[in-house]
Amino acid sequence: MIAEYIETLLTSAPKWAKGMDFLKEAIAIEARGRRCRDDWAPHQQHTKEAIVDAIKACEQHRTVLVVGSGACLDIPLAELADIFERVLLIDIVHPLKSKRHPWNHVKHVTLDITGQMETLYHNPEQLPEISIPDFYHNVPEIDVVLSVNLASQLPVIPLKFLANKKPHDEHDLERFAKDLLVAHFTWLSGFTCATALICDKAWEKLDASGNVIDTDDPLMGLISQTTTKEWFWDVAPRHETGTECSHRNHVGYWSNFLLTDSDDLSVRQNMHSNCTDACVR
Repeated sequence: MIAEYIETLLTSAPKWAKGMDFLKEAIAIEARGRRCRDDWAPHQQHTKEAIVDAIKACEQHRTVLVVGSGACLDIPLAELADIFERVLLIDIVHPLKSKRHPWNHVKHVTLDITGQMETLYHNPEQLPEISIPDFYHNVPEIDVVLSVNLASQLPVIPLKFLANKKPHDEHDLERFAKDLLVAHFTWLSGFTCATALICDKAWEKLDASGNVIDTDDPLMGLISQTTTKEWFWDVAPRHETGTECSHRNHVGYWSNFLLTDSDDLSVRQNMHSNCTDACVR
C-alpha cells in the first residue's frame, strides 16, 4: 500500500483524471498485476502474440498507435520499438513502469480517447452527448492502430464516478455506456490502415469448483464480427478476491476490426464527428 501511495504521488495525470480515480485505478491494476503475476502471464502472452500477428498486416512500419497502453504489461514494446520508426502509447495515465525503457522514438501521449471525461468531470449532473472522435485519422504515416484491453473498460470508471453524484436514470446510463463503446468502435473502424481490437467479450464469476455462476456482456452485444482468436484471463483468482469465488474475463482479438452497420443498433445516427488538435504528430 505504501508503494502504491508513493507511485500515485510521483505519477503525473490531469486533475480530472485524479478526481475520477483514473490514476488510482491505473496504479491499482499494476499492483494487482504484481500480486497475480503467474495468473496473468498467459493472458499477457496471448495479447502480445495477437499484437505481433496484427502488425503482420502492415505494408510499412512508420508509426504504430497503441491505445490503452497503461503500464505496458501486455505490450511487446521491444518488438514494436525494433520494427517501427515511431511508437505512440496512448492512455489517460502512464504509470512510471511504462516509461522505463531506452527508446527515444517511443512516445507517451496523455489522451482521453473518448474525448468526454473532462467534460463529465466538470459537469456530472449532465451526461455528455457522445461524439465520434477523429484522433489521428488524418495522420497518413500511421500504419497500424491497436486497441489493447481497453474497450470493455471505457464505461467502467465514468459509471463509478457518476454513481457518487446526482442520480441518473438507469436507461440513460446504459445508453451512455453503449454510446462510449460505439464511438470507440466507430473511431477504430475509421482508419484505412491495419487495425486490431483486443478486449474482454465476457466477464465471468466462478465458484470454488470452477463452474461459471454468473456472466456479463461488457460489449453489450455490439460486435458481430468473428474473433481471430480468443482466450481466458484469470483476472481475480480466489487468492486475490479473498472469497470462494474467482473472476475471469473471456478475451477476444479481432484482426482488422470493422464495426458494421448491423452492429451499432442505430446508436451512431445521433453522433457526430469530434475534431480535435490534441494529437501528437
